[in-house]
Amino acid sequence: MIFNIPESGNCLFMICPTDNIESVLRQTYDCQAFFYTALGANFRWDIDTEQSLITLIENQKITQLIFITKYTNLFYREVLEPEIEPFFNANETLLQVDKTLPDYFLSQSHPILRMMLFASRHLQRQQKNILETPILGKALKHNMITTQSFVYHPNNHSFYPPRIIEKKVLLYGKLSPN
Repeated sequence: MIFNIPESGNCLFMICPTDNIESVLRQTYDCQAFFYTALGANFRWDIDTEQSLITLIENQKITQLIFITKYTNLFYREVLEPEIEPFFNANETLLQVDKTLPDYFLSQSHPILRMMLFASRHLQRQQKNILETPILGKALKHNMITTQSFVYHPNNHSFYPPRIIEKKVLLYGKLSPN
């Protein structure tokens, strides 16, 4: 499933640099792509950053802001697979998202499904946070910049929106790991 991006306009992708997903996005997206990165796709918003991103959005005529991560992101694996020796320290935000997953799901579901749901919920929280920022969120809404989030599954080269992940994983208990 490839996500829908308008044929015209530019896109600002919000990604984790450890995912190394830039080339995939450039191949998938025909228009000009811009990237803003944060480890674990865990963005923090200070006034200078907000203002710099508004300038970029206006100067480059950005029409969409899209959060994307691979379900295999190192930060997510640390939270959901405690036997893995930490390469990075998991952020408190990720640990809070982990607490939103039902206990039965954590103990009974396929590891890929857990990570996809976890990644999806994390990106949804990041998307909500950016829209609530005092300067940038207001500018995004005023300029009608579309915000979205997707979890990338590299084995089948698919981008899954949160609603598909939630529907298939939580309601039906299945999402093809491949």
